[in-house]
Amino acid sequence: MIGIFWDCDGTIMDTERLYAYAWQTHLKQFGLNISEEEIRQFVGVDDRIVHSFYAKTVPLDDFENTMFSLGEIIQQSLNNKIIYNDAKILLKQIYDLDIKQACVSASPQGLLNKKLQEVEIENFFDYIIGGDMVKRNKPYPDIYNKAIEKLQTSKNIIIEDSPTGIQSGKESNSYVLAINRGMFSEDQLNQADLVVDKLSLEIINKILETL
Repeated sequence: MIGIFWDCDGTIMDTERLYAYAWQTHLKQFGLNISEEEIRQFVGVDDRIVHSFYAKTVPLDDFENTMFSLGEIIQQSLNNKIIYNDAKILLKQIYDLDIKQACVSASPQGLLNKKLQEVEIENFFDYIIGGDMVKRNKPYPDIYNKAIEKLQTSKNIIIEDSPTGIQSGKESNSYVLAINRGMFSEDQLNQADLVVDKLSLEIINKILETL
């Protein structure tokens, strides 16, 4: 059985810069000014790690309340235009073919659900899992292993956009398709089985022929 496993931020939605903005805005309340370049090092990384890192410098609230604050900032800026068009089209095409899909994100479950509901794509997925639902988040394979086990699929394609996510996918022994959204260089994405500049059903079909 075929399974398509989607990362969210940067893959389906153009939210990685928004994610950086949310952290910048939140940390500024504590007098800490950080650059987008600095926060970019945490793209695809468990938010628990990011929270722990900055909590050593400023008196952040606990993790749950911090995530709530970030979610409020992000939600205020979310709209349908934030979805990458190629991802939106492919999600619908795969859904119409009755192929199982999961959204597998390093973001906390609550925040992930909010994002998917806000842009009205949550129904495309058979399973949705956030990074706080596993003990070890990306770059470890645990989150993809759990999603694959849930869907009980044997031919699996993981769609990612970051080195952290690619590592997670590869260590789950799955085929990893990387989409280059411009946040990372091709050299940084070269651990994927294939790197493309645009997603399409044709690419998915060609990959499936090799699995």
